[in-house]
Amino acid sequence: MQISSILDIVDGSLLNSPSISFIYSIKTKVNKVKEGDLFITKNLDDIELAIKNGAFAIILEENYPIIDNEIAWIKVNNIDLTIIKLIRFKLSTKNLKAYYCKKSTYDLLKIYTNSFYKNIKLIPNSLDGFFKYLDNIEDNDILISHNETILNKIYPKSIDFDENIKLEKIDNLIEHSLFETTFSYKNIYYSRVKISSLYLENFLKVFTFLNENLDFSKLKSFNNMKAIFLDRNINIVEFGKSDKFIICQNDTSLYEDEIIYINNKFKYAKTLFISNTNIYINDKDILIISNIEELKPLLKNNRFNGIYIIGFNYKEISEYLMRTEKELTLF
Repeated sequence: MQISSILDIVDGSLLNSPSISFIYSIKTKVNKVKEGDLFITKNLDDIELAIKNGAFAIILEENYPIIDNEIAWIKVNNIDLTIIKLIRFKLSTKNLKAYYCKKSTYDLLKIYTNSFYKNIKLIPNSLDGFFKYLDNIEDNDILISHNETILNKIYPKSIDFDENIKLEKIDNLIEHSLFETTFSYKNIYYSRVKISSLYLENFLKVFTFLNENLDFSKLKSFNNMKAIFLDRNINIVEFGKSDKFIICQNDTSLYEDEIIYINNKFKYAKTLFISNTNIYINDKDILIISNIEELKPLLKNNRFNGIYIIGFNYKEISEYLMRTEKELTLF
């Protein structure tokens, strides 16, 4: 891409008269910069390393001394807007299909769209991370995002995934627990699938979209409504080996539906709700912890069957519990 074209796209100011007139690729991670790249950065401390790695051009929004007059120095008003403009320009030349979806559907797609589905590109939370896909996007590829606003900024022809993918009737539904479901779909019986019935339709839409060719065992990587089972000493035990459990959710778009689901399906048991911020949940008392280290003492001092934690993810809580258990065995 020519430097002159980049200036037009991003509405930037060229700060010098470089001898270089083109770039090969665009990078936002300094450790990924190679010879011929355009490096876009908010972190001025990364610029020297980018030049050392061979950057042909630098885009920045703050003043910085021009330490290499051979390369192009471009100043813009807003780095985030610049990234959107460059991605939108690159995608505008392609004939693509773009979907926006619910966050829970996106989490399932993330598990299953691996190397076998190279034509599907999941747009990350930060567009900085999308440049690594840009050079490999081809006509008829599929873009999927859980953020409709961001998707429409970079490719304004998107479709609602969850509305577009139609399901047939789900039969013989048995909810063994909050975390395990049996059902029939298209005359095939699926026994004790480790997914909450809350997310069964999301899963079946991904199942349908990917031509019903999925390994159900990979659902162990789906952390929404996934239980951490605990013994009476608050140590982790195998799935279903205890009547005490923790569910974690740090995505604000999901916890309200999950809490309603728990209240409906688990109404006769004692559930505690814990958060790291002050939030309101209708008719529920929330226990507040300022950091994760306060969790285990709180659990030991309260009676419960279920714990629903807002503000921490499954990995954080499970690693914390395993660490504290290991520390106790050392004494």
